[in-house]
Amino acid sequence: MTPTASFKEKFHQAYSFFKWELKSCSGTLAVFSILAAVFTTITLTLCIVISLYVQSQIAGAEVLSETKPFDYGIMIFQFIASDLIYTLTAVFTIIYTIRVFSYLHDKRKADLYGALPVSRVTLFFSKSVTAFVFTLIPALFFLGIIAIISVCLGQPLMNETIDLYVNLVVGSLACISAYGLIAICCGTTINSIIMFLAVCIAYPLSALFIKGVAGGFFYGAYLEGFNNSFIMNALNPLSAYSGTNVIYWIIFTIACLTVSAFLIRKRKAERAQSSFAYYLPCHIVKILVAFLTGMFLGVLFGSLNTFGNGYAGFVFGFVLGSVPAFIISHLIFYKDFNKLIKTSIPLAGLIVVTVAVMALCNFDLFGYNTFVPNTDEVKSAGLIDFSYCYTDPDTNIKSLAKDASTDLEDKDKINTVITYHNAYLGDTEFTSSDKFINVWYQMFCSVIPFNSPHYAFSYELNNGTTVTRIYSSSYFNDFYSEDVFTSPTDITTTKEYVEKYSAMQTGKTEYITDFTINALSEWGYDDQVWLEDNSEVSPEKAKADKEKVLNAFRKDFEADKDVSVVLKPMEYLAASTYYDDALLGEAYSDYVEKYPDTVCVIGVSNNIENIDYDSAYSMMQQLMSGISSLDYTTEAYLIPKSYTNTVNALKEIGVLNDDLTVNVNSPYYLEYYY
Repeated sequence: MTPTASFKEKFHQAYSFFKWELKSCSGTLAVFSILAAVFTTITLTLCIVISLYVQSQIAGAEVLSETKPFDYGIMIFQFIASDLIYTLTAVFTIIYTIRVFSYLHDKRKADLYGALPVSRVTLFFSKSVTAFVFTLIPALFFLGIIAIISVCLGQPLMNETIDLYVNLVVGSLACISAYGLIAICCGTTINSIIMFLAVCIAYPLSALFIKGVAGGFFYGAYLEGFNNSFIMNALNPLSAYSGTNVIYWIIFTIACLTVSAFLIRKRKAERAQSSFAYYLPCHIVKILVAFLTGMFLGVLFGSLNTFGNGYAGFVFGFVLGSVPAFIISHLIFYKDFNKLIKTSIPLAGLIVVTVAVMALCNFDLFGYNTFVPNTDEVKSAGLIDFSYCYTDPDTNIKSLAKDASTDLEDKDKINTVITYHNAYLGDTEFTSSDKFINVWYQMFCSVIPFNSPHYAFSYELNNGTTVTRIYSSSYFNDFYSEDVFTSPTDITTTKEYVEKYSAMQTGKTEYITDFTINALSEWGYDDQVWLEDNSEVSPEKAKADKEKVLNAFRKDFEADKDVSVVLKPMEYLAASTYYDDALLGEAYSDYVEKYPDTVCVIGVSNNIENIDYDSAYSMMQQLMSGISSLDYTTEAYLIPKSYTNTVNALKEIGVLNDDLTVNVNSPYYLEYYY
């Protein structure tokens, strides 16, 4: 019987185990410290040398007189050194954790620890705390070194660097506690490592396949919000290092420790060096691996239209992949075929459930893909053309589409939305193989933003239900043809639509790019002003000037009862299949004759590719965003003389002369070669 002990005695026991582990892991800690010190020193030396060289090369250059390459060098040192320490810590966390919990998988150690006057829970928690300390203390020590060096060289520690170490703490806590729980359930260290890796790999990939199926089979279901959802990585402790859902990972850590404390009490010491102490996690992992392999081959064969039918190919591929994967997993964990038949019942259930669910999705038994309500069923409706809808990184596309359901209450307008919706869907029938091909596309959308939404149709039904469909241009490539679907200009070029959705009316200055003022002539537009910072204009002034023009235009637009003339360029853009400078120039030359009171044309773009991320850790996001050519909107507005606030604002910032011609001496002036 394990003797009872006071808290003070338990603390001394735990401290004794910590010193014991410290001695056994001292070599590993020394290797980490040496590597961290060497990498930090090399990084600091290179950053200082390069920054001093750059500073000497640009000394005296007026255009760069305000730059401080040395400060930039220290900032880069922070980023690189912190990343190196971060990576080293993550690697050594795995090493510490495996060594610390290895006592659960060695009969000799299990008997030795069992003979000591200490409870199993105290022993387990002392081991867990030891792994936490070995991971975090060295990392925080080197963070302090980096901070001291940076401050001494005139550059305080940046928030991004601090956030990196917060992520490291959360990630380490989640991984150590999760591995500890798995180690209790397993009888060998090899099985513990395999199960940990299997969970970290199989679960998120399985979730990705489920998301891909939902997006691939249900057209109009916008699932982009699931990319950063904790559900996608709920059982993958490695994702805790990403810094998202911190509260969830803290709860996850507490839950793992709590379950571990419960199981360690009942774990039999003789289970060490056997396959498992508790079999439920093993069954879960085998099912996960079987599901992942089955989905991969199933979707692959479905995409290839095996047997002439995508669904039949999926069933064949799923069985072909899941059964061998389940058997192989069993052999890896159990080392033989013992209990294979008995433990295959969950596999049979997995195959039946998956095949049935995929049948529901494939044959669209609920009519999701073809659903368009009747006019008499709709209380209000809305339509958004995302080519002319302002969005930024803070925009929730799904909420925006749902909110649009109350835009139009007039029955004629509602009928117009329904007509466009039917026209958008057309008579296209999606084959089973097409749906499976789209699954791959939807999976990759989780990391590459190709699936820019093209149109959203939203309805508030009489029964109080809100129905939305958000279509990506990838689904219906044929709909780019004007013969199949024409842009809903009678909705998107109205004053109400522009006031609610346009970049010119609702956009944030920092996310509005390509802000241009074009002078009109019989040849289109010859003179152009570009409100962006350059060598002669500071970013602060460019931003202030854009805000001045935006605010003035919004005031004039609100007061204008008839905006039909102002929105003529928008009608042209909406009717065009693509943005063409030459054709737009011809359209503008027509405006000179039709609307002689027009002063100029203001054009703006809301281009996600040009968003400036402050953090160097967002470089991958910038790269991924730059891949897509669809994440932008383009707008253009005629500015008549009656828009006095806008005209005066353009004069005040120096881009228009008193005679309303473009000021070619403006620092914003860009000579346009037509």
